[in-house]
Amino acid sequence: MSASPSKRKKRGKRPGKEYLKQVFSVNTSYCRSEIELIQFVIHKCGFLETTVGGSLYWFGLSLQDKDIRILSKKKCYYNRYAGLEYMCRKKVFCAINNRMRRTFPKLFNFSPISFLIPEEGVALESYMEQHPKFFFIGKPSRGKGGEGIILI
Repeated sequence: MSASPSKRKKRGKRPGKEYLKQVFSVNTSYCRSEIELIQFVIHKCGFLETTVGGSLYWFGLSLQDKDIRILSKKKCYYNRYAGLEYMCRKKVFCAINNRMRRTFPKLFNFSPISFLIPEEGVALESYMEQHPKFFFIGKPSRGKGGEGIILI
């Protein structure tokens, strides 16, 4: 049995047999500015850094369709979820969250009630009249880092 030293490490010997252990490898070919941190962690943990193949693919950006096609053909781990970039958009997340609250009210009662403006402006006004002592947080869909947030 032969093994590439970059892929396997000798674990120990018994007379007549050699035991090999698979080394966890991280593919950094898709990294961006976080490459130095990822390389530090790889070396600190004793992993192998590679740009071809690997046990884990580290993506610096969200997964694109071509990335998903590549990963679907391999048996590996990766650090991103396909479609997660949509959950980072406030308006889309609010719509999905509201749908889940309506569909599974007992499971999604941990999340605050949200309203999309202007689509649900009438419902918001009605809710505010029913709960006059409540405070409301307004977040613009295009704001970032706390820009444009208001208390009502």
